[in-house]
Parts: sequence; structure tokens; C-alpha cells
Amino acid sequence: MTEAAASDGLFKTFAGCVGRMSAEMEHAWLLNTESADKLKAQRMTFISLLDAVTPAGREREALIVRVDTKMAHASLLTTASFGTTPTRSRHAQRRAERLVSQCRALLLDS
Repeated sequence: MTEAAASDGLFKTFAGCVGRMSAEMEHAWLLNTESADKLKAQRMTFISLLDAVTPAGREREALIVRVDTKMAHASLLTTASFGTTPTRSRHAQRRAERLVSQCRALLLDS
């Protein structure tokens, strides 16, 4: 893998993690859970990481990835919490947890 490809991978990974953590944080606020502060701190860490690896001129692309990922993850969380069937809710919950776990695995203090 070239350095440019690795950098692009980090860029998209961190942008996606910002989006996921944003959705998780807002969902925690909605449900009034205690995890909101930790999620906010993790989101800020991912924002710093994203800022560090975003190539010049690709800030708009970073925002698009963040928003698209946030909306998709928020949909999973909504289905997990308010889904029409228990099976669908469990599937959405497991998927959301797996995606967030992948992000947290990138942090030293997760």
C-alpha cells in the first residue's frame, strides 16, 4: 500500500468515526444516558485525528463522509431502540456496536 493510499484510508476511517461518535453522542442525549460525556470526548479525539490527516483541499469531502456516516449510524441506533421487531432491533444494535467498537479500537484510552 502506498503512503497516499494509507493516508486516504485513515482520512476516511477517521471521518467515519467522527460521524458514528456524533450519532452515538446525540442518541445518548436523546435517551439521557450517562455515556454522553465519554462519547463527546471520544468524538473530539476523532475530530483531532481527522484534522491531522485531512489532505489540503479535502475538508468538504471530510464533512460529507462525516454527515453521511452519522445519518446511517443514527438510523441504526433508531432501529435498535425503536425498531418494529425484536429481531430487527437486535440486528441493528449488534451492527452499531460492532462499528463503534472498530472506531474505539483505534483509540489508546477506549
